[in-house]
Parts: sequence; structure tokens; C-alpha cells
Amino acid sequence: MLGLLLILVLAAIWVLLPEVAYRAVVGAERTFSGVYRAELDQDGRAITYLEGGQGPNLMLLHGFGSNKDTWNRVSRLLTPSFHIVAPDLPGFGESDLADGTDYSVPAQVERVHAFAKALGLTRFYLGGSSMGGNIAGAFAARYPDMVEGLWLISPLGADGAEPSEMDRITMEQGESPLIIERPSQFKLLLKLAFEDKPWIPKPVIHHHAQEAAARYNHYHWIYGQLHRDGPQGTRPVTPLQPLLTGSEVPTLIHWGDKDRILDVSGAYLLAETLPSAELLIMPDVGHMPMMERPQESVDSFIQFAGEQDTMPTEVASEEDTSP
Repeated sequence: MLGLLLILVLAAIWVLLPEVAYRAVVGAERTFSGVYRAELDQDGRAITYLEGGQGPNLMLLHGFGSNKDTWNRVSRLLTPSFHIVAPDLPGFGESDLADGTDYSVPAQVERVHAFAKALGLTRFYLGGSSMGGNIAGAFAARYPDMVEGLWLISPLGADGAEPSEMDRITMEQGESPLIIERPSQFKLLLKLAFEDKPWIPKPVIHHHAQEAAARYNHYHWIYGQLHRDGPQGTRPVTPLQPLLTGSEVPTLIHWGDKDRILDVSGAYLLAETLPSAELLIMPDVGHMPMMERPQESVDSFIQFAGEQDTMPTEVASEEDTSP
């Protein structure tokens, strides 16, 4: 009887108190992944981040409208081999939001640099997804001596790529589906982000949908600093090709061939710019391969990093059982 009562109470919290359930789910996932929440003051503004694991340093930068917990499912597989740091980039997640602030890629690069210095990170692997990939690539171009290796996951910044499904929707509607006014519009974002959507607890979906709608004006401001209008849709304000031409930073370009947000043709354009880069195209995967295929993504990255002769090559092998 007591067990049944407990189940009913938990179910009620799950349905009636989604924010409480969200914090519980995310907290459990962080613990399971071997990372913990931390915070530091940077120029009078709070930067919140996740940290954990041991080994070479690896900083991970999330995409537009996302946050540090994007990395939880791969963190579980990475922490045995890496010391991970995953910040909420300024303007996102729990880090300070400031209307009217410069959130352009160059500005964020300097904030990431200051963040790394504050943590005493002088050399590290740097990974970034989507917007975070644009920032990571620009950081590697600006501070190459700090970057041991670069992991670009479906990065924004491949100028000249074929229009994506998101581009076509943007041209038809006059506004990107990445920016939503109502929580109900979040379903389209999930459809665009994933080919084979991983299980995401309802409280997590509820939280992100509510937050995205509440930040409509804020995200609109940031989006305008990252994208410019083009004849076939939006284009990056800070293209990666001119920045990375001639770069000697070891680079892994990682993309899903069913990406609906940033067309996979961008991967080949970046590979032309970086002929020594490793190119990984995952079949039947969408915009966030590290969430759809966490084990394969980590295996590929650890193999790439191991080739730099700076870390053990032993790879986490357990199957993904993320909550």
C-alpha cells in the first residue's frame, strides 16, 4: 500500500508539478553522468556550468536556445576519459541574460576565452554543436594554441550550404521556427532537430517549451546577430571557411545526413576548407548526433582524440541507458 501511494505521489508531481519534476530528472541525469553544477562570476555576470570527469580537458558548447544539459548523455560516456566543462553560454540557460548585449560569435569567443582563463584552462579539446560549433570554430581560429583538438557537430557557419528544411520554413513564414512564441510550437523544433528522437521526459520538454516561449524577444535578438538574410534562406554572420582556412588545429567534423536544421552539405564545404580534418557523416541521424547516437559519437571522438597522442585510447563501451 505504501509503495502504491509513493508511485501515485511521484506520478502527481510528474504531471502537476513539471518544474519540480524537471529539476529532479535533470539532477539525476547529471549525477548519473558524473558531472555537477557550478557557477562563477565573470565581469559581474553569473556563468553557470557543468564539470566532472578526469583526464584531458574538454570544453563543450551548446547550440542556440539550448543549455549545458545538452551534453549529459554523452558526458556519462566521456567522463571516464576527460575532464569535462560545459557552460551555459551567456544569454542561455542559467547564465545571465541581458537585453541589448552583443551575442555575436566574436563576442562569445571572447567570453569563452575569459571563462577558460577563470578556470585555469590553458589548453583543451573544444567541442560545439550548431551555434556552439560556430563559436568553437571561431575560437580555434582566434586562439589556436589553446585548442588541442576541435569537434564540430553540425556547426553553424558553413557558408554556401544547400537550404535546409528549416531554411525553407523560414522563407515561407518570414521567421525561423527556432524562435517560438507559444509552447505548442516546440513540437516542430523537436521534429526538426531529430531524425530518430531519443526519449526525452515530458517535464524536460515542458520546461524547454515554456522557457523558449518566454524568451521569444531575447532569442530573436540573439538570432539576428548570428544570421543574415540570403537568397535561399539565412546565412551565418560569421562564416567558418575564411576563419579556418590554413588552420592546423586537428578537427573532427561530425554531422547527421538527415539534418533538417543545417544541411549536411555544409560538412563537405568545411572539409574542403580543412583537407586534413576527419569527416564523420552519420546515416539516418538528425541535427544532434550526440543525443541520437551518444555511444557512436563518443567512440568516434575518443578515437579522434587518441590520434593526438595525448590521452588513453580506452573507450567507454556500455550501451546508452540515459534516463
